[in-house]
Amino acid sequence: MLKISCVYISFLSFIFALETNFSAEARLRVENFHDNESSTSATASYFRSRLSADLKKSIYNLHFQLQDSRLLGYKFSSLNSNQNILDLHQVYANINGPFNGRNKIRIGRFEMPLGEQRLFGRSNWSNFGKSFEGIILRRNTKKGNIKFFHLINGDLYPLDDQFDYKINGVYGATKFSLNKSKLKQKIDSNKLLNDNPLQLDYYFFSENIVLTPKENIQQRQTLGFRLEKGFSTFVIESELATQYGVYYSDKIDAHLASINLRIPINKGPIRFVAFSKEYISGDEYHLGGSDGVLSGFAKPFGSSHLYHGYYDNPLHTKFSDNTHQGLNEWYIKADLLLPFKIDFIIKYHDFKDAVDINRYGSELDFVFSKKLLLGGEIVQGVSIYFPDQGERFEAAYLMILVNI
Repeated sequence: MLKISCVYISFLSFIFALETNFSAEARLRVENFHDNESSTSATASYFRSRLSADLKKSIYNLHFQLQDSRLLGYKFSSLNSNQNILDLHQVYANINGPFNGRNKIRIGRFEMPLGEQRLFGRSNWSNFGKSFEGIILRRNTKKGNIKFFHLINGDLYPLDDQFDYKINGVYGATKFSLNKSKLKQKIDSNKLLNDNPLQLDYYFFSENIVLTPKENIQQRQTLGFRLEKGFSTFVIESELATQYGVYYSDKIDAHLASINLRIPINKGPIRFVAFSKEYISGDEYHLGGSDGVLSGFAKPFGSSHLYHGYYDNPLHTKFSDNTHQGLNEWYIKADLLLPFKIDFIIKYHDFKDAVDINRYGSELDFVFSKKLLLGGEIVQGVSIYFPDQGERFEAAYLMILVNI
């Protein structure tokens, strides 16, 4: 497959493209887990490589990204298709400038990070990542941009569209200033002005959820807003979303809320400190029974790991549907710059469920990262999880990323 893909890309480059750019990425992640209560430990080695090619012309370009993901040493890795996958992670075409020059169209298979990636993300921590198939129309405006998208997440019957798992939506971002003064000011790059523009993101998307070829009455809609504003001494970011619809005989009524406060320090080694609160509503009947309402907020396409800690306790990180306990979490983060340009992050999480407010526990993370001279990064992380009941759980990882 690799040889065929390379020949195909080379052929397209020769025939159609004025300019061709190639890039490559290789990532090794070694994880180690240790459970003090059961005195067990395990080590897993994940390897991911990507080869990308961009074929460019004046108004369009083609992008190909071949990805190989594998768990090294797992059942003679090349024989296990579930843990080792070679495929085209991204393959899409961009058309730039149609319809008065303010539009861009993307069609194919692509990554789609939106906003802060709570609801749509590339899930880059995963060894496979996340990509979507469909079409995006992006229109630039004077104050921002707006994206219309149509995605197909599953196609049970290619010749019958009523059984497609389709996602249709819109995501917009706009900026406006609260200060009407038109006077231009010189800006210190290390400080934020009080009149820094307010950014407003708004989105709506509808899911036609089809898991089996039965009566097609599963619909879920999500509406949300995200605000970000920089002041002279801090940056605030907040997001609110509501989810509604019908899933078989149950109604969906769920909510998401978050607020993040980032304070630049830039004194000594400390660059900034951040305080965050995340809330994902839960369903009290998640273990059985029903009151006719599903209250767990579903975000099956988001980048959960970005917000909810390294340990990823199965009880509070899998929000793929509307039948979970939810999450009530707060965390503190500090970013420091150490000698030799080593980035050091300390993060503390406290987890509770969103139904009974039962405490899951807390987590303390230490992450060191260093940019490589020839491209890439090396990251060392240590995580200690303190469950509300039982002994602590330790985990660590070493990740080496090389870009060419």
